[in-house]
Amino acid sequence: MACASSTILCATCETLSSEVKPKPGILLCTGCQKHFCSQHIVKHRQDLTNLLENTVLNERNVLQEKISTCNEQQWSDNIKVQVEMINKWELDTTELIKQSAAYARQRLQEIALKEGDKLLKQFAMLSSVIDTLRENENYFENDINQLINKLQQLQHDIEHFPVELSIKKISHELIVVKPLTQPVSHTAAPCYFVDLLLTSQKPKVSIHLSPGALGQMHPISDQLIAFSYGRELPTLNIVKKSWNSLRGVSEAIELHWSSCLQQFLVLLPSGQNFRPNELYQSDPYSGNTKEIWAKSANLQSSWSRDYKTLTCFKEHVLLVVGDRIEKWLANDPDWHTNEQSYTGWSPPISCNPQDKIKCIRMNDLYYALLIETYDYQSRAPVLYFHLRSHGMSTLYCMQTDYNKSPDRMRLISLSNECGWLFFFCGENKHCCYVLDNDGKRYDQNIVLLSNVTDIAVQNNLIFLRKKVANSTNDVLEIYDWQK
Repeated sequence: MACASSTILCATCETLSSEVKPKPGILLCTGCQKHFCSQHIVKHRQDLTNLLENTVLNERNVLQEKISTCNEQQWSDNIKVQVEMINKWELDTTELIKQSAAYARQRLQEIALKEGDKLLKQFAMLSSVIDTLRENENYFENDINQLINKLQQLQHDIEHFPVELSIKKISHELIVVKPLTQPVSHTAAPCYFVDLLLTSQKPKVSIHLSPGALGQMHPISDQLIAFSYGRELPTLNIVKKSWNSLRGVSEAIELHWSSCLQQFLVLLPSGQNFRPNELYQSDPYSGNTKEIWAKSANLQSSWSRDYKTLTCFKEHVLLVVGDRIEKWLANDPDWHTNEQSYTGWSPPISCNPQDKIKCIRMNDLYYALLIETYDYQSRAPVLYFHLRSHGMSTLYCMQTDYNKSPDRMRLISLSNECGWLFFFCGENKHCCYVLDNDGKRYDQNIVLLSNVTDIAVQNNLIFLRKKVANSTNDVLEIYDWQK
């Protein structure tokens, strides 16, 4: 009797609770090359069908409508910028040719006057020699021949100025216009973003989370991820799959890890009515926590500074203080006392005076802000997304889907600066979509179908926390964006 080969388990069953025995993956999906049991292959196909119907066909229909309504004028509008560039080049080049011609005429005139003066002097000298020979009658055949040769040479020089003129021909191909074929770059992420990860690859790591009130995820490095949990920070080593308990700060409004400081920046309520929030710097390894006092001639002391939100990116810390945005270079523990590392923006650059900045993020190319504006027509606050350059100029602004709980909206910069992920998971409302840097939206339907409850990004890793059906456990799946 032949020995049975090692059984390949169903890709979906493997992500379920350990209480449910995984079934063999007897059916292969030739697209993603994953094996599924007879039950989950049906769900897998249904997920693909939903993705095709809700995303691909919608994109096709929108594009078809746009193309079908385009006329000759609209096609011409697509090359309006290029036509303006050609017109500007034409004017600039014409002006340059006029300037070059004027300079050439001036230079030719200068040479002509100089050479004419030179020839006049030569004629005067030769004429003087002839007069002297005539007066003294002291000349012979060879003198006559030399005088004739000099006179003929002088006549030739007068008729033919020794000037060289070189005019470069202008080619009709000074401007070359041709179709541009753009290579596909990995930085231009596929249109499904996180959905594509879920449908095209298996998790790099999959770890079951034990029952417990683990809060929001906070990646510390490619190997460590912490979870908010009161005064403790349960921290998971995803390589060793082992847990450690770091020291946290209870009642934190926001918790941000600074990779440069190797500490958390923590936003806490003051605990007193009408007092602004407080900002702390916390070392989770030693448990040392200190309040940040940013003292400056231009800045108020920390106890009166109204901290609203913040974020950390590489060596930078972005703070929203009232309606003002501050960027600090946090390259040492006392970064907040160094005014030379500080840049600030006030209204109307930061926001309009009546608006509220609810969230701010940063990557190597952009700033991203969620700004709450009161809509007098609907008599309700509206949440807008602003994408800005590092000079704080607005590149585009658009309204978001959910306005009721902006503080619970996850705004995440995706790897390679390719887009911004919006994620909200509430009791009755779930949303997940990506806005690329041009403002185009991509709904993440597979994420919503997969019962994802939290998302975090660290470098090229994407952490997804999912609810497991028929189980009290969650599962943490980690995907590699570059794969």
